[in-house]
Amino acid sequence: MFARFTKGDLGNPGAFHWTGAEVLRPQAPHYAGKVMLLVDEISQSRAEYTAMALRVAPRAKVIGSTTAGADGNSSPFALPGGLSTLISGIGVFYPDRRPTQRVGIIPDIEVRPTLAGIRAGRDEVLEAAIAEIRRQ
Repeated sequence: MFARFTKGDLGNPGAFHWTGAEVLRPQAPHYAGKVMLLVDEISQSRAEYTAMALRVAPRAKVIGSTTAGADGNSSPFALPGGLSTLISGIGVFYPDRRPTQRVGIIPDIEVRPTLAGIRAGRDEVLEAAIAEIRRQ
């Protein structure tokens, strides 16, 4: 299990109900090595959902900084004056019902680029991921 959702009850506006958990079922052949998922505050929507899904692999880790917290579907609607906007029509949660929307995906290993690293042309998040892969 990697995610759960809430969705609105059209017969009772304002009420929301839990859906069943989203589940990945590994099938052979599958990759058994380490998986490093690099994220930052710009990661949003499908990237966050994908990180949630891949994170459940036995040797996967999320590395970087907390994501945008902007996952879920997009539901457009009209506003007065010919304007329109989008909202998320569902709630996105971990299987234990911890929220991801407005919170983001919290990394297992927090790493942020530094000014010194940027000036030196280094990718410190990628370097941390490589170091984690090499760690026994």
